[in-house]
Amino acid sequence: MNLSSSGIIPQLLHHNFWDHKTKFQFNVDIYEYWVLFAVEGGSFSYRIGEAEGIAKMGDVIVCPPELSFHRSVIHTLSFHFIGFSFQSVSDDHGKQKEEEESVRLRLAASSYKLTINQRERLADNLRFLKEHPERETSPKRHWQNHALSDIWRYCQSTEPPTSDKAVPPKDPLIEQAKLFIEQNGFGELSMLELAAELGISPVQLSRRFSKSEGMNPSHYLALLRLEKVKELLMDTDLPLEKIAVACGYSNGFYLSRVFTKALKTSPSAYRKMNRV
Repeated sequence: MNLSSSGIIPQLLHHNFWDHKTKFQFNVDIYEYWVLFAVEGGSFSYRIGEAEGIAKMGDVIVCPPELSFHRSVIHTLSFHFIGFSFQSVSDDHGKQKEEEESVRLRLAASSYKLTINQRERLADNLRFLKEHPERETSPKRHWQNHALSDIWRYCQSTEPPTSDKAVPPKDPLIEQAKLFIEQNGFGELSMLELAAELGISPVQLSRRFSKSEGMNPSHYLALLRLEKVKELLMDTDLPLEKIAVACGYSNGFYLSRVFTKALKTSPSAYRKMNRV
């Protein structure tokens, strides 16, 4: 179960690293935002809702907002405490709520405990956050969010693999759809056009794409376009209007609105922060 398979992106609110902590200040707390505990050393017991367990080195515990988070140190604990929110890549607030609820359900199914398959990559991202404490005006905020997104991307449920269950093959039609989006997504591409190109209905396209990729084709297209916008902002001096046209947006104003909503910073601020 890959928690990153949706059209929402984690946005860092704050980060603290606690080293050799022998007890929590509060045995139970309720947060107004999402929190992530990544354990570097030691262990602690926890209970979130009806789920309980023990977190040790390499584990990641995620607690959704408004849930009671009970915890108690077992062995002297070193951990990262990350507060974050989610931002949708689209303007559909209803869809964002649905996706956050889906994340909540999947977390509950794994007792809110996650593990990272690529431990070294997790360590690299956590090391970066430790060495670059966030500041609201810091030009490194983009890279802090990048590290958080990378951690989130590789979060997997701790459900044990079933050896006799074969990995389902990729849907060849959806692989074709992804290629078509990547080749034509920076022009005036519609999902109706894509469905027609594949010879299936838009409903079938959405259903099969979501099953294969964990997001609908519109979200896949939005993520692809935003990545190109970021590249052009960093690597060129093109004005926003030209970047909008190059990336499939109707105008610079609309691009600015979408970009700011998704990344919590304006295109001009992003360019200024990431130019060497």
